[in-house]
Amino acid sequence: MFRCAAFILCAFLALDLHGSLSEAQEGRRYVCLLSDPANQCSAYCVSALQPVIDHLTKEQQESNVCEGKLNETLVKLDQLEDQLRATQNKMEDQQISLWGNLTKLVPHDLDKRLNRIEGSQTSLSNQLAAAQKKTDNQFTAVQQTLSNMDRKIVLQNFERIGTRLFYIEHNIFVNWRTAEQICIEIGGHLAAFQNEQEYNAITAKLTKSNYWLGINDLAKQGTFISLASGKPAPYLRWRSNEPKYKDSTQHCAYIYSGRMIVLSCVNDVMHFICQADDKV
Repeated sequence: MFRCAAFILCAFLALDLHGSLSEAQEGRRYVCLLSDPANQCSAYCVSALQPVIDHLTKEQQESNVCEGKLNETLVKLDQLEDQLRATQNKMEDQQISLWGNLTKLVPHDLDKRLNRIEGSQTSLSNQLAAAQKKTDNQFTAVQQTLSNMDRKIVLQNFERIGTRLFYIEHNIFVNWRTAEQICIEIGGHLAAFQNEQEYNAITAKLTKSNYWLGINDLAKQGTFISLASGKPAPYLRWRSNEPKYKDSTQHCAYIYSGRMIVLSCVNDVMHFICQADDKV
């Protein structure tokens, strides 16, 4: 069959060649005729087509090799797929087994136990809060008791004159601000007087020196208030021509020889009188 096909192909080539030679004969007057077209054409065609045949043969061989490798690859892929499926099944079985073990380990009444624990914690928290509140109240009471004791100890420096407690400093000399600070440290304030009777009782205990009072008009000149209460001073007894101002610092009152005088709150120093309360 191959020889027949080759012969037919050679026949076409011979016809084409014959036509070409005839045209050449007409043009150049040159003719080349085959003496044995069948045999000569077969050999010529085989020779001409041999490279193509060889190439097709090589391609077929390479195709066979590729097909073999492809088959091997498909086999390996099938094996890997089987292994992967087996591994997946094994992992699923292990997961089911693990979940079953965990389910066995967790108590069935875990929620109830957790609720009981939470209830116990709430109760304990309430008890601790109550205990803390009780402790705080006791601590506050102790602080109040100590404060009262300290107050009583401090007030030992004061003496009762009339209906109130006063402290009269006869020794040191300080300015008005320092005198107020000392009064605060011993539990009081610079003094003011509620009436003439109280004023006379205190001046009777003074020496012939100057004594600071808590009476001042620092906020508004001419309006004298008590430093302790912040209210207008209830009782005033000025010396003749007082209050009078020689400079802008003179706003604080003091007692001398039973009369009140205005002097500098900053520059002048003298003794002082404290009161224990802040009502006057």
